[in-house]
Amino acid sequence: MPLTLNNIATQGKHGSAMMPIIQGVGRAAIEISAVLRGAVFRGALGQAGGENVQGEQQQLLDVLSDEIFLDEMRSTGFVCAVGSEEQEELLVIDEYSHADYLVLVDPLDGSSNLDVDGPVGTIFSIVKRKTANTERPHVSDTLQSGREVIAAGYVLYGPSTMLVCSVGEGVDGYTFNPATARFELSHGDMRIPASGGYYSVNESNADQWLDGMGAKLEHLKSETGLGMRYVGAMVADMHRTILKGGVFLYPADSKNKTGKLRLLYEAIPMGFIMEQAGGKAMSSGIEVLDIQPEALHQRVPVYLGAGKIVDTLLG
Repeated sequence: MPLTLNNIATQGKHGSAMMPIIQGVGRAAIEISAVLRGAVFRGALGQAGGENVQGEQQQLLDVLSDEIFLDEMRSTGFVCAVGSEEQEELLVIDEYSHADYLVLVDPLDGSSNLDVDGPVGTIFSIVKRKTANTERPHVSDTLQSGREVIAAGYVLYGPSTMLVCSVGEGVDGYTFNPATARFELSHGDMRIPASGGYYSVNESNADQWLDGMGAKLEHLKSETGLGMRYVGAMVADMHRTILKGGVFLYPADSKNKTGKLRLLYEAIPMGFIMEQAGGKAMSSGIEVLDIQPEALHQRVPVYLGAGKIVDTLLG
């Protein structure tokens, strides 16, 4: 019998507690995947007519995915609140406000790819609340460094739907099998190759990068001979980096001087996965997982990849 998401319960000291929440992520992923497949026929592509808290135009599918994810986290009964990239404030699940865990999510990463039928994803992490269970969950509960994250992962909506996750005991990939209507273990103990692979970055902004990153990337290319691959959805680019090797980077630039990617919704969960896969996750002179968050929508520069390659890039 193939291993399913139930396998998570056997992993480490947190597996049994994390399994029902990650199963909820799986249910959300199945529903989001179905919505994506039929979006063109339902008039669900295009902009929703509003902006998210970052001032970005929301796609209709951003909004739908956010609603689906919140509903599935509510259905687990173990999540007291959800922090979403699409919402300005923490969303408290009132009926389970006494529960132990909070989930942080980018419900539809890379949504600008939707109109060209490109890959998109979901990114999530799980932390345990700091406030007492008798109190209402507070935004301070989310402001925990990556060292305090209990579990994290992502879903890639590509030719197949794949859920990659870790509860601190390595990284496993589960692919949705339509024949059995469940996620089955397809990529056990995922490890990033130490050499080879590709670099992933939007090089069109290189002349605006800070910290001499343009010259550093040129040095990396000359030292390693890495080729470029860039999809424009962090989930897809990171998934390839873990499987094939190399580095994913999103430097700070003259327009985004503190970085573009969100610490809580993108950098920390992907940094957690990268470290669990044997790689390295860096920001500006500090490991991503050592950054102490100060705000729900804080941004940081990000460099994720094989250790030697990241070291060569950053000097």
